[in-house]
Amino acid sequence: MVHRHLKTLLLFLAILFLHGIAAVVFGAEEAESRKVFTFWTVWTLPRVWVGAILAFIGVVLLMTRSAGKWVRLLAMFVVFFAFSIVAILPLGAFADGMGLHPSPMCTIEKAFIFNQMGRAVPIIFFSILAFILALTLIANKSFCGWNCPIGAIQEILHAMPMPKKWRMKLPFRWTNAVRILLFSVFLVLLYAMAFSLYAYLNPFEFLHWQLEWAVIPAVLVTFVAAFFIYRPFCYLVCPVGLVTWLVEHVSILRVKLDKEKCTMCMRCVKESPCPTVPSILDGKKSRPDCHACGACIQACPEDALRFRL
Repeated sequence: MVHRHLKTLLLFLAILFLHGIAAVVFGAEEAESRKVFTFWTVWTLPRVWVGAILAFIGVVLLMTRSAGKWVRLLAMFVVFFAFSIVAILPLGAFADGMGLHPSPMCTIEKAFIFNQMGRAVPIIFFSILAFILALTLIANKSFCGWNCPIGAIQEILHAMPMPKKWRMKLPFRWTNAVRILLFSVFLVLLYAMAFSLYAYLNPFEFLHWQLEWAVIPAVLVTFVAAFFIYRPFCYLVCPVGLVTWLVEHVSILRVKLDKEKCTMCMRCVKESPCPTVPSILDGKKSRPDCHACGACIQACPEDALRFRL
């Protein structure tokens, strides 16, 4: 029964990106030429179906215990290149469709800004957010972990050689409190003063290659902090990270523990850069963000941690 459900989920992911490819071939070019998007034609953008392909590959690697350190690092370089470099290459419509407009963070921030201004929110915002949530619902944070270029560059920087004593894991109750507080302050300031706090905290602006002076501090702080803290922007600031954290509690595929195999050697806790593993071992229903990096799965000598239903 489990294998049958598993095959169904993998088939769904396959259909998702095949749908995008087919739509591009049979109709997306016409929609693009008219610059008219519907909820589903947004999913024909290369950034969506390429993202689905990368998420699918990530799920396969995790389920087969193949997401080792170097494989993961290579994947992060691919993600960063795909969603930040390809868009500026001379690749015509494909490059245009890989652009980060709107970026994951802007998908939430700008939607609220449109609402505050009394304007209709463009359908692309709903469609991109739905795609992000769909991947999260199917396979943990497969979007944040296998699609997000800012998350990728943070992981690349965190993987740089450095004395372990300089690394730190911030308590999730603190980081999540900061993330929730920032989101709350963003809403209050936006609707009370028409001021967007996130406009000054958005490192995705760096990937538009038209960096505004206002976000330089956020970019520098994010990248410097990433050397010492695993995905600091994701845990402390990102509103998409907050939303997907809520959704991942009901994700179909996620890291799970086989208690009969576990010897509590705690190697998974030591080897994992995130604060999530202790909650997995304790069987807590609510746990910190898991970015599906696979480090804990690779570290377990007893094969007690698996990415599964």
